[in-house]
Amino acid sequence: MQARLDAFGRLLDARTREFKETGEFSDQRQLLISQIRGRHDRMQAMLASAKASGSSWDLIRVEFERDLGSIYDDLLLLNNRLDAEQMKQRRE
Repeated sequence: MQARLDAFGRLLDARTREFKETGEFSDQRQLLISQIRGRHDRMQAMLASAKASGSSWDLIRVEFERDLGSIYDDLLLLNNRLDAEQMKQRRE
């Protein structure tokens, strides 16, 4: 799970850099990225706490999988919106 969470963090960092480099980092996108980053950070903390306390992975796996899927979905939605905006601009 740690590897998947780390991979998502790298993906989020790359997307954030891309928004900044292309000038597409609107207030709305920045807010959404910030919310996704916050959820990612909370998941990192939850995983670290579970490891430190020796918690059984079975106890947190379902919630963790759901939360990770949700933040992936949020980033995908953001990407899809950006793609749609870019396609619209190309048509005009």
